[in-house]
Amino acid sequence: MLSKDQFLAFAKKVVPFLHITTKIKGRKDDDLFNRKIRFGGYPTLVLMDPEGEILLTLHPSQRSLQGFEEAFAQASRYYHLREASKKDPGAAKAFLLLRMEMKKLPFEKALSLSKDMEFSPKERLRFEKALVETLLRLGLPEAKKAFSSLPWDPSIAARGRQILQDLEIRETLKPLRRVRAGSKKKRPYHLAYGLFKKGKIPSGKPHFDSLYWTSVSQAAFQKKDVAAFEAALKQLRKAFGKTNKRWLKGFEDRLQQLKKELGERPMNEHQKSSKNR
Repeated sequence: MLSKDQFLAFAKKVVPFLHITTKIKGRKDDDLFNRKIRFGGYPTLVLMDPEGEILLTLHPSQRSLQGFEEAFAQASRYYHLREASKKDPGAAKAFLLLRMEMKKLPFEKALSLSKDMEFSPKERLRFEKALVETLLRLGLPEAKKAFSSLPWDPSIAARGRQILQDLEIRETLKPLRRVRAGSKKKRPYHLAYGLFKKGKIPSGKPHFDSLYWTSVSQAAFQKKDVAAFEAALKQLRKAFGKTNKRWLKGFEDRLQQLKKELGERPMNEHQKSSKNR
């Protein structure tokens, strides 16, 4: 995208800057990426203010002209609200809500900043919706305590309970994440399978969902549980059906292998299509 002519019009709104980490000893500011961003892959695209503070980090899905424009509009709003919030209480409230929706504030900090603010019912709902998502950045005990400390709107409370379950799942799956690729130690796939059989399903938002479903499929294959394998594969298709078809085919083949072992007739393409609807 950066090399296309369409980018020129957008580039006039900003000061394009490219930093390349070379790891050459003694090179000035070679550690700029680690100082500013700390975590992230290459390339990482950000929008910064004149003082060098990062306003927004672009998601990989925003690496298009439309994505640049959308990110620039949000970063500009953030910058102007930040400046206005220093004098205007109304802007301070809007800035707080924007910061929360951009995931820039933890739970306790957000509560502290909102302490003396008066929200309309619509603003309160917006505040709680953003606040409940910060629970995902806490450990399970801290999240439970934080969740129980507030009288949430019923619709927000439902999301909160799902987040607590997501955190429980994440905690349970820790032993799976500790087994590195190539290790001789067997992965405890049964942990995810046990959660699945108890009806504890991740919400689809946290990053560990793929680990959960791949582990369920592995355990289901071992236990000859076709229904559990199909349920896991359905979720993996949703997540990777368009981006990683070759990897997904390995799971499709294993399911057919399992069915063959159990004496089930494999589905043809028409049956597969009907089942996936």
